[in-house]
Amino acid sequence: MKLKGLRLDPTSCRSKIWRLAAYSRLSVLILQYLFDILIPDHQAHDVFISPSFQDEDTSSVGRTVTFMFGASLRWDAQYFLHIFRYGYTYENTLAFFPLYPYTLRLLTAIIPGHLNTLFLVAAILFNNIIFVLTALVLFNLTLRIYNNTQFAYNSAVLFCFNPASIFFSAPYSESLFAFTTFYGMYLISNENIWRSSLFFGLSALNRSNGLLNAGFLIYFIIQSIVKKKKLFKCFLGICFIFACFSSFQIYGYYKFCIPQAHSLDPKVVNYATTNKLIIPNNHSLPPWCGVRIPYTYIQEKYWKNIGFLNYFQVKQVPNFLLAFPCILLLLTFGLKYFYKNNFIYLGLRSRDKPDFVYIVHSTLLTLFCLFCIHVQVTTRMMASSSPVLYWACASYFKFPLKLNSITFSYLFEDYKSRLVILYYCTYFIVGTALFVNFFPFT
Repeated sequence: MKLKGLRLDPTSCRSKIWRLAAYSRLSVLILQYLFDILIPDHQAHDVFISPSFQDEDTSSVGRTVTFMFGASLRWDAQYFLHIFRYGYTYENTLAFFPLYPYTLRLLTAIIPGHLNTLFLVAAILFNNIIFVLTALVLFNLTLRIYNNTQFAYNSAVLFCFNPASIFFSAPYSESLFAFTTFYGMYLISNENIWRSSLFFGLSALNRSNGLLNAGFLIYFIIQSIVKKKKLFKCFLGICFIFACFSSFQIYGYYKFCIPQAHSLDPKVVNYATTNKLIIPNNHSLPPWCGVRIPYTYIQEKYWKNIGFLNYFQVKQVPNFLLAFPCILLLLTFGLKYFYKNNFIYLGLRSRDKPDFVYIVHSTLLTLFCLFCIHVQVTTRMMASSSPVLYWACASYFKFPLKLNSITFSYLFEDYKSRLVILYYCTYFIVGTALFVNFFPFT
């Protein structure tokens, strides 16, 4: 079947995709503004609010920016705002890796203005531009792996309206992480070891699960042993990714475990005293010093019930239901793949599809989310960590996704594709409403 009004060639598809990505980001920004006005904020308890948040920008520009986009400064965005302004002044901020907030700091370094306003403007612009680029990267990656223009196009369209969309536009690290991860995957699929290692290393400086991207280079080493090529490059690339992850852990140890003089803003110190937060040189070393990796200890201390089956509680049933569609889609797709393909050969036979390592990565990461962490995070983690979520959903569409009568007629005939569309639309809209009003989402 041909796509009406759009030739199914890569060039025309890319043109359509970047426009759809831009429209979807505009839609998210409009929705977050409207829902913030129409729905009263939920009074969330025990939520971190950066001391800098009290320092309001009273200028006309500052008030306008806050009025338009201030609702996106929820949950983890407060941590990124704090790191952007003060650096890693509290122990719990070490759970958030430095690439994203320091990139924003670099982008605004020579621009005058109130720091809160600069952060918000830079974050919104940067995230949405990066998101558009990521949609194109996903299209190119999918086309490279499957050599199917329609499948690549549908995967990119689904990414544009993905269930965790609000997190790709709000001041979160999801957009940057998806870009560095997907582009690293695309480069490794083209056997560009050095550049893929660079982007995978950047992903490890952005989020902790970026370290798992080293698995793609490890898999390439296995391929290299079979094909006898580029083994040494892969080994150096893996070392670089681990070095990127380790450098931030070493920084945390240096910051909090080595007594030294620190000049902190009085607001930062007062907030730490009021909320019993550990700051550098706090007259006593944190218990993880010399014993644990900072990240793992802080996750267990400040984000409760981390660990195998620790989140399996009756009161968490709503969160499991929230993550259920994403988990079902990914595990079903993975199990079907392994049933049809003999995974004993690790996808190394000449007749095997090149998507083996991507399916393994997504399946293992989904199982980890299900059993070991706060399960509601699964949706936004998988949406930014793996293209397989979009491949799994795109597999339900045997027609190009375009707003025309042909698409709608096929949707009415196929209940599975309708369920996917319903899932995406519901989370796109309701998720935005929940997030901007301080309700738990993902």
